[in-house]
Amino acid sequence: MQRILRKRIFRDLRENFFRYLALGFMIILGMYIVISLVGAADSIIEGTKDAAEANRVEDGQFKVFVPLSEEENLSIAEAGVVLEEHFSLDYELSDDSTLRIFSKREKIDLVQADSGNIPAKNGEILLEKRYCEEHDISVGDAVTMGGVRFKVCGIGTAPDYESVLRNLSDSAVDSIRFGIGFVTEEDYRLLKEKGESISSEEYSYAYLLKGKITQDELWEKLQNMETLQCITADENPRIASAAADKSVDHASGLAAGVIILILFAYIISVFTVHGIEREARMIGTLYAMGVKKNELLRHYLTLPALVTFIAASIGTALGYSSFGVGRQMIQPYGYFSIPRVGILYEPYLLIYGIAMPPAAAVLTNYLVIRKKLDRPVLALIRGEDKKTNLKNRKIRGSFVHVFRVRHILREKRTAFTVFCGMFISLLVVMLSLNCYALCVHIQEENAEDTWFEYMYTYKYPEEKVPEGSEEAYGVTMKKEALGYNFDVTLLGINKDNPYFDASVNKGGDRVLISSALSQKYNIDTGDILILYDEEKDRYYAFETDGIVKYSAGYLAFMDIESMRELMGKNEDYYNIVFSDSALDIDGGRLYSTLSKDEVKKSSSVFVSQMTPMIVTLLAASVLIFAVVMYLMMKVMIDRSAMSISMLKVFGYRKKEIGKLYLNGNLFIVVLSAAMGIPLSKAVMDRLYPYLVSNIACGLNLTFSRQMYAGVFVGILALYFIINRILMFRVSRILPAEVLKNRE
Repeated sequence: MQRILRKRIFRDLRENFFRYLALGFMIILGMYIVISLVGAADSIIEGTKDAAEANRVEDGQFKVFVPLSEEENLSIAEAGVVLEEHFSLDYELSDDSTLRIFSKREKIDLVQADSGNIPAKNGEILLEKRYCEEHDISVGDAVTMGGVRFKVCGIGTAPDYESVLRNLSDSAVDSIRFGIGFVTEEDYRLLKEKGESISSEEYSYAYLLKGKITQDELWEKLQNMETLQCITADENPRIASAAADKSVDHASGLAAGVIILILFAYIISVFTVHGIEREARMIGTLYAMGVKKNELLRHYLTLPALVTFIAASIGTALGYSSFGVGRQMIQPYGYFSIPRVGILYEPYLLIYGIAMPPAAAVLTNYLVIRKKLDRPVLALIRGEDKKTNLKNRKIRGSFVHVFRVRHILREKRTAFTVFCGMFISLLVVMLSLNCYALCVHIQEENAEDTWFEYMYTYKYPEEKVPEGSEEAYGVTMKKEALGYNFDVTLLGINKDNPYFDASVNKGGDRVLISSALSQKYNIDTGDILILYDEEKDRYYAFETDGIVKYSAGYLAFMDIESMRELMGKNEDYYNIVFSDSALDIDGGRLYSTLSKDEVKKSSSVFVSQMTPMIVTLLAASVLIFAVVMYLMMKVMIDRSAMSISMLKVFGYRKKEIGKLYLNGNLFIVVLSAAMGIPLSKAVMDRLYPYLVSNIACGLNLTFSRQMYAGVFVGILALYFIINRILMFRVSRILPAEVLKNRE
């Protein structure tokens, strides 16, 4: 008997070839999405982590006003800390770009040469790779700075400059305008003696903790040495930034994978149920002949398992190909300064891609089939099924209208199946559209909400506020969100500050918060905002008076006089100024300068970073949705095969049958879309903050009416295309169908 049943497997595959082809195509797409996004993310995350460890990435760094004395160096070393000077000088080149020059490292943050070698003799320089790519510099070329000509002996990367940010406060990398280089110790001393750098030497120290001292103990020790700034590697935006960026792809890929897994398991179960109901008489006959239920179970599980296994294997292979992982890895190489890493074949991802789809298909079908095969033998032989009693329901209207309504009511279980299939596939669509909406809002609103042209943050404020500027007092604090700590700037401003729409009131416990902060932390007017000051090891609690439309940063606005009093500063103290034009301020006095152009650039960079993932998700989700709709509507037609063949016996033409059955499905599709679009959007809006929990940005996920309308119109367009395809299926249903299955 098993031999006969095995022959039926191939016959079933042949008869339903396009159904299984569509299902296989959907699984291939789904696994391609998961493997390409997650595989690329794993490769970048683990590859850069291994490279950073091999190159002894720092545990942290600190800056000082003047170099440490021998006694201070010795004191830190005795506490179990490996310390290395990372002093630097900035030089402006003839093309208006800036190079930051370091002496080559020996202990910490070692430079890795992608091509060429580390400087071994005077007159040689190694340049950072992204700067070289933007300026078309190769090994053997020459660069001149500070009146000294250097030969480029190598091109490479440094683990403490994955994001080559000029200042820690910068929001975007600009490798056209800024890069870093490494020279010998003698050449660095020569450059310093010539005194032609555009700013004073920066005294920065990198350190590694050896276990004898904790991070907090070290910082307490450094405070007695008049440290200018301390920052750990985890908080440094230049370090491990590629991994942080790819973690969004990792989370989004896994989320899409779970949704797709649920979707195709559900569709397979629908097909299996439909197949068993269609073959109920045959199954009953086999039971009567002595075939056992477990034999039939194995039979009905075999084909779905084979199809899903083959499709999953193809999808996994495509995901790991140059069109999958390879394509997704192009973007980080074009932005971050990271060494080339190999593709990582994680066992969990291979198991997920190849084994999970057939495992899910077998488990789902086992549960569904077992229940269906438990029906009495006589009920199966007679083809008995629950019928909807519509005799007593009065439905008014034309014959066509009444027929369609009765058909929908009779097939309401199938209609519910269509809704579920559309809803699950819409979740993938909404995931991609949320990515797109987030990027668009960041790009548009960041530029819109930035009213100043320049923002200057001081190391050493001048006695008087520069003419043509507006003073402010900022303190960087921390706040945790979903396991990640982000910087929140407590900003003291005057009530009439022209650069923010924030009418602050006096009081040391009241603040207005930016819309980005409100969205990220889900804080509303009247809520309590708690911030942590690492420098003072103290928490501050503020009552939120309102929300200010500002998406370009996490800000809490406070009256500047109240803030000075709260922080124990003089009544005229300030450390930030805003202006409409560039100010002539000595660079040695400043931590950083932020321009509106840089805000715009950083916003556009965020969009370009997310574009590959958005395109992949959106294209695949649309294709998956189309396949799901086709399969679900085809099930509805197949279930009505006997009724259609009967109408053909009575002389109804193909167009008339299509009007009764296919056009009647339009109502189901419209209703499913009307309910599924807002419901899937609401579900994804609740999930999405967890997917981007490591990203410091606002979370405006709102759709315009045009976007909602576009999704709805797209569904209808797909319906009409599929409707035309299914008309061919209707024409293939023969009148003999009703005769073949009569009692």
